[in-house]
Amino acid sequence: MGLTTDYQLGELETAIMQIVWQRGEVTVREVQAALKPSRELAYTTVMTVMSRLVPKGILNVRRQGKADYYRATGTRDDVHNQQAQRAVQNVLAHFGDAAITQFVREIKELDPERLTALRNLLDAEQPDAE
Repeated sequence: MGLTTDYQLGELETAIMQIVWQRGEVTVREVQAALKPSRELAYTTVMTVMSRLVPKGILNVRRQGKADYYRATGTRDDVHNQQAQRAVQNVLAHFGDAAITQFVREIKELDPERLTALRNLLDAEQPDAE
């Protein structure tokens, strides 16, 4: 995949990507029309946002005649996983062990089964001790 590892999608970018993931390959005009029921956006606004997602590795573009066709470089899960990874890296960089402690406390309070799943994940990630 061409996804970058240091980019978080904004609100409009997320709305655009939802349409791209639904339709597969789209033009700016198609995205603008799909957004229209909930947002009145200029064509140039949608075009600018979509064109900026290309160098960030979120979208690919191909030209056919006078039209540009955009396609996602990864799935919705790819982008969500990448965003979650970046968010965790940022929290750990700023708060270190305190963030890990708080994360475990939150999981424990919300759902004990999640804590068990986390323990299993940690066990699976550790190399076998000999």
